[in-house]
Amino acid sequence: MLIDIHCHLEGVLAVDRERFFKQSGKIGAVSMTKASALELIRLKQQYSEQIYLFLGIHPEKDVSEQEIQAVIDLIYQHRHLLSGIGEIGIPFFYLDEKTEQEKHLIKQQGSERLARFVKIAAELELPVNLHVVEDDIHYALPILNTYQIKGALFHWYEGSDEDLALLHQQAHFISVSPWIFVDPHYLEFVKKIPLDMLLVESDSPCKYNGVEGEPNMINQVIDVLAEHHQLSRDVMATLIHENTQRFLRI
Repeated sequence: MLIDIHCHLEGVLAVDRERFFKQSGKIGAVSMTKASALELIRLKQQYSEQIYLFLGIHPEKDVSEQEIQAVIDLIYQHRHLLSGIGEIGIPFFYLDEKTEQEKHLIKQQGSERLARFVKIAAELELPVNLHVVEDDIHYALPILNTYQIKGALFHWYEGSDEDLALLHQQAHFISVSPWIFVDPHYLEFVKKIPLDMLLVESDSPCKYNGVEGEPNMINQVIDVLAEHHQLSRDVMATLIHENTQRFLRI
């Protein structure tokens, strides 16, 4: 069974979604805002068996306290539909023009928001789907440890060899995206990820070389991973499926 563990499903074309579902694929759908959370709840109710629903506020989104609380309320109201909390994490990409002091302050504020959602995940005994970039794991890991979150997913993660070893030591997961076909440096990092950490994602509808991503792209990602590790495609797909089930606590 194919599982695209990190996808912005509300942005995926219906035809692409249906094609993936017909192949017995399942999608880990992550929310970014209140609006996307509401749409994903609707889709989960429509495709109950094919969607693993994660609700959260994306860390790159500058939203009001009212919106944050609204998503928290949705988490509790729809607990029976949820497979996890996400997309949550530490802000990174919109900070390029900030000074180092400003970046640190914003990341500290982002850490406070992350902690609110991680606390809920611990309370509800749900996995977390994380947006944490490079050495920002050092903001995130103390929060995960405080709330005893095991086996968190660091989606599309790329970092130093030392940080990769730290994530592996703490039994977390990393999902690999089709960015391997765009960035050779990312591909080289992916080749270092231990097999027991590997999951796959499309991050659809993110664009790759100008082409809008879709869930079926995880098939090509699995092919590359199988070739690198000198495993058959079926063996690699089974391994990733078992890792994904461990992450989802199935």
